[in-house]
Amino acid sequence: MLALNRLREYQAEVCAQLLDADGKKMFNYYNMIIDNSGLSKLLKERVEEENTFLIAVMPDFQMKGQEDSTKWENILQFFILDKTDYSEHDHDGFINIFVETQVKAKAFIDKLIEDKSNRNGVFCNFLSWLDEESIRVSPIWEMNQCNGWKVELNFDTPQ
Repeated sequence: MLALNRLREYQAEVCAQLLDADGKKMFNYYNMIIDNSGLSKLLKERVEEENTFLIAVMPDFQMKGQEDSTKWENILQFFILDKTDYSEHDHDGFINIFVETQVKAKAFIDKLIEDKSNRNGVFCNFLSWLDEESIRVSPIWEMNQCNGWKVELNFDTPQ
């Protein structure tokens, strides 16, 4: 079972390391929530100047296997969102929010896969179990004035 502190450390590391083409941080705010009600509260408190947010949802865990070959399936979700002032955007501007946050979602996924293959890295232990086929990216719109992407993924850890 993935330790929550380990996930929080990884989130902080990702936010510190991922930079855009101008050398600025891709993510200016990160946090962990428990569920959608926590997400709503957190997003209401954010401001556009803090864009872009990387928000982890506390994982779900499921035991799989039998007897001495059991594993934990860790089911994770991340939100990559920008707070949006809708009065400042026409339709094309609104779509551009998704274009920009999609670049950040892809960079986040690329980082996960790179860290999985880095056997000497700090986070290689839990990412070595990442199931790339489980990665799913879905658009999120008008969620407490935020728009962007939800990244879902699974990986197993030994019991």
